[in-house]
Amino acid sequence: MKKIKIGKKEYSLCESVNDLYDIRFPIFLNFLRMSIENIDKPLFAGKKQKAEEWLNKAMPYNAVKEFLDYGSSINLDQVNITGLSMCFSLICLDNGEDQSNIDETFLKEKLGKMQKDGLKRGIVEEQVSSFIKASPDSFGEYNLIAELMQEMKNFSS
Repeated sequence: MKKIKIGKKEYSLCESVNDLYDIRFPIFLNFLRMSIENIDKPLFAGKKQKAEEWLNKAMPYNAVKEFLDYGSSINLDQVNITGLSMCFSLICLDNGEDQSNIDETFLKEKLGKMQKDGLKRGIVEEQVSSFIKASPDSFGEYNLIAELMQEMKNFSS
């Protein structure tokens, strides 16, 4: 692990999967997929279930409305948490943080504090990308996607 400073506060940063508790790895993968696909799978699953319930009641308009609501919720301007940000929250540890804590509310609150302290988007992208690159056996195609994202970033500069 290495140290990273956000504002005046110092955190420990997992550099590869060797630093990350196994319980956090599938959560990291889920948020990584979410960042790449731009899909909140748990929210989608909930909306899909509600839509099916409406269809079973022969109320197709309400079923379609569930999916329209889902579309609105993932495109809200005020949303300030992305899948990549949540990945960062998983690998950036507060002093004494228990890595077995995978509570999403806890992770979002920690991320919110880091954002208020001046967390920059470039740090999030750079550190998550470095974490993925340092763990090639664990990420396979995601490593390739991270490299392509970096190339696109360099190309647009």
